[in-house]
Amino acid sequence: MRKVLILLSSLLLLAPALRAADHPNLLLTRRCVSEIRSVRGSLPLFDFSVNELLKEADAALERPLDVPVPRDGGGGPSHEQHKQNYYDMYHLGVAWQVSGEKRYAQKAREILLAYARLYPTLGYHPVVLSPVPGRLFWQTLNESVWLVHTAMAYDCLYDFLSSSDRKTLEKNLFRPMAAFIMDGTADNHANRETFNKMHNHGTWAVSAVGMIGLVMGDDELVRQALYGSEPGGGFLRQMDELFSPDGYFTEGAYYQRYALWPFVLFAQCLDHARPGLRVFERRDGILCKAVDTLLQLAYGGEFFHYNDALEKGYSAQELMYAVDIIYNVRPQEKQLLSIARDYQGRVLVSDAGFAVARDIAAGQAEPYVYRTRLLRDGRDGRDGALAVLRSREGSALTFKATSHGLSHGHYDKLTVAWYDGGHEVVSDYGAARFLNIEAKYKGHYTPENKSYAMTTVAHNTVVVDGRSHYDGKIKVSSQHAPRLVSFEGGDPAFQYVCAVDSTAAPGVRLQRWTALAEVPFLDRPLILDLFRTSSDSVHDYDLPLHYNGHMISLSLPYKRALDHMEALGTRNGYQHLWVEAQASGAEGSTAYTWLCGSRMYSYTACTSPQTEVLLLRTGAGDPNFNLRSEPALMLRERGRKTHLFASCLETHGRYDLRTEQAADMVRSCEGLEIVEDGPQRICVRYRFKGGHSVLLTAEVQNGKMNVQYQ
Repeated sequence: MRKVLILLSSLLLLAPALRAADHPNLLLTRRCVSEIRSVRGSLPLFDFSVNELLKEADAALERPLDVPVPRDGGGGPSHEQHKQNYYDMYHLGVAWQVSGEKRYAQKAREILLAYARLYPTLGYHPVVLSPVPGRLFWQTLNESVWLVHTAMAYDCLYDFLSSSDRKTLEKNLFRPMAAFIMDGTADNHANRETFNKMHNHGTWAVSAVGMIGLVMGDDELVRQALYGSEPGGGFLRQMDELFSPDGYFTEGAYYQRYALWPFVLFAQCLDHARPGLRVFERRDGILCKAVDTLLQLAYGGEFFHYNDALEKGYSAQELMYAVDIIYNVRPQEKQLLSIARDYQGRVLVSDAGFAVARDIAAGQAEPYVYRTRLLRDGRDGRDGALAVLRSREGSALTFKATSHGLSHGHYDKLTVAWYDGGHEVVSDYGAARFLNIEAKYKGHYTPENKSYAMTTVAHNTVVVDGRSHYDGKIKVSSQHAPRLVSFEGGDPAFQYVCAVDSTAAPGVRLQRWTALAEVPFLDRPLILDLFRTSSDSVHDYDLPLHYNGHMISLSLPYKRALDHMEALGTRNGYQHLWVEAQASGAEGSTAYTWLCGSRMYSYTACTSPQTEVLLLRTGAGDPNFNLRSEPALMLRERGRKTHLFASCLETHGRYDLRTEQAADMVRSCEGLEIVEDGPQRICVRYRFKGGHSVLLTAEVQNGKMNVQYQ
């Protein structure tokens, strides 16, 4: 009976599809087309965006028809040509709507019919690199992206095309492609799993099938896109499963950006064509939350670089879709207008983009404000969390205690990064990839992504016995997440987070406290960090600190490798780290200072003569120069059951090369001592110039921290 009720509900929601649909009615609607034509010349940002789109469409008119037989992987000529073609068709379709000039529609028709001739002749793509191969592209994901854009073009061209053209396109191109994306072929049904999977590839797949279904008026395709071709799949369940209650996407900011593109785009199409679904209201407005969360996962408009991340930010086209569409849904969010104006400089030529440009022109934009946030991970918010601590001057400290992050996650429990002065100062490597640069491993993730970038030693967290967390096994890592113990972000003068993990390294308990403190006698915020490892057996513990900048000084004598260097190890990422210098730690504490941009950064840590201090650099074991050359400092403690890594990171100084002036280039922290390291409480005293001190206390069980200044 329950299944019958669900089916009836689904049919009722889809009932409007039984009426003849207006076109266009996906991203751009007929109503908005009329409005655009009537107000051309009165909205500067929208006029600019329309003119830029018309330039793209004019360039497409000049290009000769080229619909090649697929032969190349990502970044290759045929791959890029098919990618160019779907952009061209989209631009031409919208240009036809806003200008009424038939030349745009005629060229788009020519390209579409060429694909209708090519597609039935294709088998699987000749480049075999994916378990889910495509036909036009090396992987089905790109096929879905192609169909998403082409569906929008077809929607714009629908009334221009003859019924014969539409019949040809739907019979030879769109229906076979939708069937392929949903099910694959008779000898490979991997696409069926992807279509019903809780993953960004699945989101692209259901969005593509759903959008072409909306244009063709095919209720069954739309139903399968919404609810899955098998139980447990579909777009609506993806909305329920792939975001935490805080709108956090488990793969991290970089892939949240990519996944949100089809999410908000298909949702916008559904909102226009199937308003009864109220898709933007689902799960307390989860897509709106997800866009807000993504915007908060950034520093200076660029997304944090953890997990498989490359350099992307607010200017990415995906964010233009997200910002415009969500603003159109929630016009009270005036901060979104400043993102569109200051970082993007253009809007979608659509109903949503029109609303953004109109309200910017009316002076309604408000400054975007970054906030300290705790973002829970997991569908129920129970799979750890990512903490972002913000200083009043705009710096950001990230603390990653999340679940693995699906196939794009890294083995880096309890890692941190620091963004300050316009730079990623304490860095996360992100991904080892040259996206769509075919000469570099055909544009895919290089082998070093797994052998280094994903490993624990590539991150700012403790490595136990030289082995990656969970021994680098994703099936094991995906079953666990750290436990958030405490978080306090209400007082900008003292913010902190604490989490514990007892599964990343067998038999070892990892607990970390990280605080961002505004110290009365320092000009800039101080990072206070406690990382305790405990076990019943003896282990070696390594704590690397990866940073951007140039080494200035180490507070103790060191031996530099002048004639030749050796790799730090042979596996688990250690084979990719050159040992540039090494030293024995000082009794009490050791300090390391480097220059990044116009500021100095000094890391002072508690050490002993048994502590090994290593200066490292990526690039070893890398015959094809696939890794960036980046420095790191490592503290190594051998043969210990329990150990407390206690440190502080101080920002100081001003360096201006233009005026050749430097000031405050010497650190203020003179050392630190562990006052108490017991099973219930940790207490560390940090000593500074002028007789000042900071006394930091941390509770082991509840994770609470307290700070006193003298």
